[in-house]
Amino acid sequence: MGLLTDLSAALSPRPLDRRTRGKLLAASQRMIPLAALAGVAVPVLITLGFQESVALDALWIWTVEMLVLSALTFLVHMRYRKERRHMPPAEHTARWWPRMRLLAAAIGLGWASAGLLHAHAVSSEFTVVLFVLMLAVLAVASSTYAAVPGSLVLCAAPVLLAAFLVARLTFPEQIAYVTVLVFFYAGLLAYHALSIHRTLCREIALERGSRRLARRFYEERQRALEASEEKSRFLAAASHDLRQPVHALVMLVEALRARNRSDDLHPLVEQVAAGTQTIDLLFSSLLDLSKLEGRKQLPQLVPCDITALIDEVVNQFAADARVNGLTLRGNRPAQLIALAEPVMLRRALYNLVQNALRYTPDGGVIVRGRLRADEVRIEVWDTGVGIASTHTAEIFSPYFQVENAHRDLSQGLGLGLAIFRECVRLMQGQYGVRSVPGRGSVFWFSLKLAPAALSEAARQHGKAPDTPVFAGTILVVDDDRQVRDAWLALLKAWGVTVQCVDDGTGADAALAGGLRPHVILCDLRLPGQENGLQLMERLHAAYPAAHVALLSGDPKSRAFLEAEEAGYVVLTKPIDMDGLRVLLRRWLPSPEGQATVR
Repeated sequence: MGLLTDLSAALSPRPLDRRTRGKLLAASQRMIPLAALAGVAVPVLITLGFQESVALDALWIWTVEMLVLSALTFLVHMRYRKERRHMPPAEHTARWWPRMRLLAAAIGLGWASAGLLHAHAVSSEFTVVLFVLMLAVLAVASSTYAAVPGSLVLCAAPVLLAAFLVARLTFPEQIAYVTVLVFFYAGLLAYHALSIHRTLCREIALERGSRRLARRFYEERQRALEASEEKSRFLAAASHDLRQPVHALVMLVEALRARNRSDDLHPLVEQVAAGTQTIDLLFSSLLDLSKLEGRKQLPQLVPCDITALIDEVVNQFAADARVNGLTLRGNRPAQLIALAEPVMLRRALYNLVQNALRYTPDGGVIVRGRLRADEVRIEVWDTGVGIASTHTAEIFSPYFQVENAHRDLSQGLGLGLAIFRECVRLMQGQYGVRSVPGRGSVFWFSLKLAPAALSEAARQHGKAPDTPVFAGTILVVDDDRQVRDAWLALLKAWGVTVQCVDDGTGADAALAGGLRPHVILCDLRLPGQENGLQLMERLHAAYPAAHVALLSGDPKSRAFLEAEEAGYVVLTKPIDMDGLRVLLRRWLPSPEGQATVR
């Protein structure tokens, strides 16, 4: 009963959409050329092999009938393929679905007509062959038309009836047994065809689902790319305004450094300068997201003074530790240089110290740096609550917090150690933790030791720069008053005569008033129709003796790239003070009045 139910369900009209019908129709047509070839080969072989076992005129009539039917089948199949290439799929399926059913019925009737040869047979061997032929045709039909059960019924029903009649006439004494055998065989073939049909339907559904997923993935990817481009456009548009105050701060701190003559204030000024450099470094990296976005490339590793960093971190968090009744101190050798990315290195150590202070109710925290073979190892010891061994593998996962099961946002988001892990990984380092619940923890990470030559360069770079003394005149064009004031404070502290204007009109007026600058510095974004590159080119053409440089907070802008391609000096905001000193030493006359070599 189950087999009959499945077969009736498969043969009954199903809610197949036009696209599914088209694919099923194409699947059944792939076997049609072989069926047409069999319609030629089998009758010819039977005619040649059994000419004396059956009336020759009847045999030739059936053979010619099958040859004509096979030729017609092949021509119809070729027509189907041709129209499929040029006709819309829905229209093609609607046109050929009933046609193929008629063709299947004609093929079935052609093979069933072979049963009529039994009346003209003079040999029992031929009737047995005829019966076997009917069963073979049923097997081929079940594979050829399994994709379209309706066509299978139209093709197989006449053949099955002819096989039953031939069996009844050939085996009259075993008719009951042979009838059961024929219909059992037909049932197996029907089940086989049903399985093929269901498999094809599932494959079509899966293919359609995968295409929908692929299309959805493509659409989501396009939206993500558009969002990324929108973000990049926003950063490009906003970076100039965001960089301006940092740019001014860097110059003002440098001016303060140059003007300070107090030994008591010197350490404070250097701390402010170090903090400003950190802000500059962090800010520049945050705005230049494309370098690390998607982790397409590893960060560039440079020599970093671990000793100075530990001192910096201890000084920065000392006040927070004192407020909470904790001690915070550093323990490091006189000089320790590692290969790292400065921003990521600071972020990694900052996060470890913040994490230690947060989970240490009493006692203290020690930040330790030491040399191990060819590695620099940085450790943060605390006397905090500790971590159970079951959690040590999870604490570096995003949003995981051992003591914050209720997600109290006042205790943070649980991203500190995850960011720490990512920073160390990108710097090609190792990290880990040892902890005893109730006694405290030791978080550590190790980096490669910098080669000796690079270490010496890092030590020299870490020293406070000498205050430069320049001579000469500089014209600065910038529309931001805060930045102009910073330029005035910095360049006057360096001994330079400086005049600042806010646009091209002001620059023209200053030059018309007799100003002859040695250097002209132009901001890229200026009010009016003329941008900084256009103004710089115009002024340089009018005063070729002056050195010119373009300043911008958007190094990806078209004007910035055009200036670089034209060979102009381009400086990004915030200005690198070391680079500015080198540039002015080349361009400005020496204090004794001798011009330096360009």
